[in-house]
Amino acid sequence: MRTFIIRARKGTTRWERVRSQIGASGHFEVIAHSVINAFFVSNGFREDVEIYIILDCSEDFPRTIKLSAGEGLSIAGFYEDAVIDLVEKALKDSHGLQKDETRVIAPGLQISGFGFEKLVGNLLETRPVYLLDRKGEDIRNAKLDLNPVFVLSDHLAMPKNSVKSLKRQGVKAISFGKKMLFASQCVVLIHYELDRSEF
Repeated sequence: MRTFIIRARKGTTRWERVRSQIGASGHFEVIAHSVINAFFVSNGFREDVEIYIILDCSEDFPRTIKLSAGEGLSIAGFYEDAVIDLVEKALKDSHGLQKDETRVIAPGLQISGFGFEKLVGNLLETRPVYLLDRKGEDIRNAKLDLNPVFVLSDHLAMPKNSVKSLKRQGVKAISFGKKMLFASQCVVLIHYELDRSEF
């Protein structure tokens, strides 16, 4: 399994506001493009991928949306609206969600009432977790363990306190170089490196 965590620091938890964040300060298009690049290949759909979208901008508590190909996820197509439709559905159909509650909305689509720290902590119990960071080890020199989890941020850099906390917990920082890339580009490059290692 390949798992991606995309932290949307300006991502709204209000379903009716999601579309207004495309091309605006929330830049939700970064999330949509990351999802598309995580799952779709030419004439195909990756079955060994899951992605967590963490929506931090909330009036009460963050929401974490999980998209999982292995659990029957269906995306209408590789375009922004198809991804936005899923996010809107998850938020709309989870009205009244309580903190720490998880609801399955549809096959491969679920939403939880918690955020970044709890998700990473849960995954660290059983999975190797890697943080994409310009100061990290070159991904081609790093030895990646099986069933990796990759942590990325949207158009905003990961807060320094979060980076320090992740490293204290044993999360390894890996890098594609000094140039800052979009999260969606990192997803493609991660797939490329993992795919080529399987040759």
